[in-house]
Amino acid sequence: MEFTEVVRRRRMVRRYRPDPVDPVVLRRVLDTARRGPSAGFSQPQRFVVAVDQEPRQRIADACGEPEHVARGLQPWLSVAPVHVIPCVDTGAYDRRYAEPDKSASVGPQGWSVPFPWVDGGAAFGMLLLAAVEEGLGAGFLAVDSQVLRGAAGVPRAWDPIGLVTLGHPVEDGRPGSQNRPRDDLDEIIRWAD
Repeated sequence: MEFTEVVRRRRMVRRYRPDPVDPVVLRRVLDTARRGPSAGFSQPQRFVVAVDQEPRQRIADACGEPEHVARGLQPWLSVAPVHVIPCVDTGAYDRRYAEPDKSASVGPQGWSVPFPWVDGGAAFGMLLLAAVEEGLGAGFLAVDSQVLRGAAGVPRAWDPIGLVTLGHPVEDGRPGSQNRPRDDLDEIIRWAD
């Protein structure tokens, strides 16, 4: 699939078929996601992955899915065949910028931009696009990092970004936000003088 087609097909998915994701396909998705850019090539991208029902149910419960279902909505998290928690190991920057080839560079303490979140966001975006390329759907839920730490055993040194669900999407024909028109390109660009 061409890159522009992958980008055009990307949307948030909240309904999945029950069939599992091939482990080889999942590894390809994660391999692509880890290739996002990182400050100083620090490679801080980390992923906690749950494919078994018990940890996925534990994560779904911690994220409030029972309350979601009690309001009459369909379960989403517990039925998704894969949960991926993209994380950033901020210690990776300290280790990288302590290396001799980075000794003259401005390191993490001097950055005016929060590169862990920039780099984590890049990995997150790559994860979503890689899923589409593999014929999968992906959804995202912003979750308090402490909730994910407790439910999924995220290592203390890793900072979770949120929860990504992966699986084979249910094509139900329901309208969603993908039917909302994108802002006009000329409205979102300002050319510098």
